[in-house]
Amino acid sequence: MSDADQKQSGQSLSITTPLGADKLILRELTGREGICELFQFDITAIASDAALDMSKVVGKSVTVTLTGPDSTKRYINGICVRAVQMEKTYSLQLRPWLWQLGLTADCKIFQDKSVPEIVKAVFGDLGFSDFKDSLTGSYTAREYCVQYNETALDFVCRLMEDEGIFWFFTFADGTHTLVLADDASAHKDLPVLATLPYLPLPSGKEWLEDDRVDSFLLETAMVPGKYQTDDYFLETPSTELKVNVAGTGSLQVYEYPGGYTKKDAGDARGKVRLAELEVAAKRASGSSTVRGVAAGLKFTLSGHPRSDANAAYVLHGVSHSVSLGGYSNSFEALPADTTFRPARRTPRPRIPGTQTAIVVGKSGEEVWTDKFGRIKVQFHWDQVGKKDENSSCWVRVAQGWAGKNWGAFFLPRVGQEVVVSFLEGDPDRPLVTGSVYNGEQQVPYTLPDDQTKSTIKTNTSKGGGGYNELRFEDKKDSEEIYLQAQKDMKVLIKNSRTTTINEADDTLTLDKGNRATTITKGNDTLTITEGDRTFSVAKGKETYGVKGTRAITVEGGETKTNKDKVTWKVSGDFSLKVDGNITIEAGGSVTLKSGTGLTVQSGTSMDLKAGTALTAKASTDAKVQGLNATLQGDVGATVKGSATGTIDGGGMLTVKGGLVKIN
Repeated sequence: MSDADQKQSGQSLSITTPLGADKLILRELTGREGICELFQFDITAIASDAALDMSKVVGKSVTVTLTGPDSTKRYINGICVRAVQMEKTYSLQLRPWLWQLGLTADCKIFQDKSVPEIVKAVFGDLGFSDFKDSLTGSYTAREYCVQYNETALDFVCRLMEDEGIFWFFTFADGTHTLVLADDASAHKDLPVLATLPYLPLPSGKEWLEDDRVDSFLLETAMVPGKYQTDDYFLETPSTELKVNVAGTGSLQVYEYPGGYTKKDAGDARGKVRLAELEVAAKRASGSSTVRGVAAGLKFTLSGHPRSDANAAYVLHGVSHSVSLGGYSNSFEALPADTTFRPARRTPRPRIPGTQTAIVVGKSGEEVWTDKFGRIKVQFHWDQVGKKDENSSCWVRVAQGWAGKNWGAFFLPRVGQEVVVSFLEGDPDRPLVTGSVYNGEQQVPYTLPDDQTKSTIKTNTSKGGGGYNELRFEDKKDSEEIYLQAQKDMKVLIKNSRTTTINEADDTLTLDKGNRATTITKGNDTLTITEGDRTFSVAKGKETYGVKGTRAITVEGGETKTNKDKVTWKVSGDFSLKVDGNITIEAGGSVTLKSGTGLTVQSGTSMDLKAGTALTAKASTDAKVQGLNATLQGDVGATVKGSATGTIDGGGMLTVKGGLVKIN
């Protein structure tokens, strides 16, 4: 009977595939498994059929069964990811289902989830459920965590490495299970034989069939003994977050940033990092013939000539070699009391430059921000976000100047395209550093026609339709600064204001409303060195109120024209002094009225002249007195008393006329 015609029943080495029983006869298996390693088993099999359809095997579950002398069985199960045929010999490669995550890559955002929750979400999204959660610790939710241009495998591995979560696989007939762990309690004893005897191979022997550890090495290495890290949190920028964790050595590793925002979280991460560094301090390695040896299991060594070597160990890596002729393995292990944390081998994705994103927010809102002036954005690569307030974490916005309640502040609005940088190149730490225009969000003015204009122009919210603007025009001979307030404008000057206009005009136009200038304490001075001043009230009235004195000095002439009546009311005295002449001319009558006396006095002569009659009348006495007094009428003069009349010359009395009558 040829090898290809053999049956696997009763053999120590057999394989089960979707092709059916005994379609492939297993001849050899080599492979390696390890904690935080994707196992790989390479199989050599033969078949009587040189034309087997291997597409029925690739991508499917394949199980290898190792049967020991005592009939105990050890299963190795995996997904066949590769098959090679050479005539009637077939080579298969088995990998875990987790390996398939390396065939898919994505850019995806996870928010407010812990690492275990993120890992399970990734598994679920890809349709995998063959895992066991053996985690004992509590894990803080990450506000923002990004898978960026990396495979799902790299993404979940680096997250678990960062948190100190390790993993390994357990096997059963037809299946294998991923175990997530963070504590030694996840390690179970080897089945059947938990204590392995140390029995070196006799001289001249390469291997023996009985279960034994035939070589065992202990390794002690120098490792760092201290770990220090630090970080910064924008909400509590003055809080000290530095963490120091000390082990047994004196050499220290310092890392920044530590990846935490609270001191207690930093302390926990510091312990994880130090444990990661100290893993290599004590290790063991060896070889055995025990088929049940598997990564993640625990055994106790006995019979070693060094007594302290006879202790419990956790298997961290196992390389298997099996054929019809026998089985052997080599292994690496750590003392069971070692606090194991995986090395951070998976690189973090980096974004060395900048990207752009679109500002988003709650439906119906034009501005969406928090008390720190942060915004939400949706990246162009985000296939899941719905362009709403849940598309990203709150992202800080760099400003031109930022002080304690002072500085420059411009908040990007929903729909705008912004430039995003990443602190330390970390996709989890975005920072908006600017804004850019695009085909929908275009520049405020037509280009290149208005290329000399620079502006700060806002948009009324909500709904638009208005704006505030400070604009600069730099075109030669058309230079201009333009300022617009869509509604109110308030200016506060706490000391002096000086405005100088070297040439041309200063115009203030108030289309509708009132204008008021209030000087609480001080003076108001208007000086026109050369030129005229015109004040015009086209419709309405002018009112002046002065509670103190008022002085007006006009060094030239002054003309006032009133087209209606004029009334002056003076509560006290009124004095009018003119160094030259006074002329009062009225188209109608002139009335001088005094409540008591009225004095009209001239330094030399005084003329009273009327076009017709002139009457001087007193209710009691009337006197005309002078050194000489003359009453003259060009036609006649009458001195008359209604009752009596007296003409008396103190010295001489002359009465003269062409005809004198005394009656």
